[in-house]
Amino acid sequence: MEIKIMSNPIKLVATMELKADAWPNISAAVEQCVKMSRQERGNVFYTANKDLDKKNRIVFVECWADEAAINEHGQTAHFQNLIKTVEPYLKEPMQLLKLSEITSF
Repeated sequence: MEIKIMSNPIKLVATMELKADAWPNISAAVEQCVKMSRQERGNVFYTANKDLDKKNRIVFVECWADEAAINEHGQTAHFQNLIKTVEPYLKEPMQLLKLSEITSF
């Protein structure tokens, strides 16, 4: 059986494990990145979420029209600012899942 995978859109799930009490130091950068990312060409949705089971974990769930939109997003000032701001507060490197929906159902 062949599994069909859509080439578009692409979903990203980015997980950040933060040091204790990091949120006050990064919240403004997270808010700015979410607001600006939602306005980008090719953005379908972009959310920042707190993990209800792990209080120092932030999970970004995003959907982009294509790989080009993801690449453009990675070069934006607001995304670069987020990465620079968050980096000192990470307990471990950010984890990223890149997903494409299975459409064979």
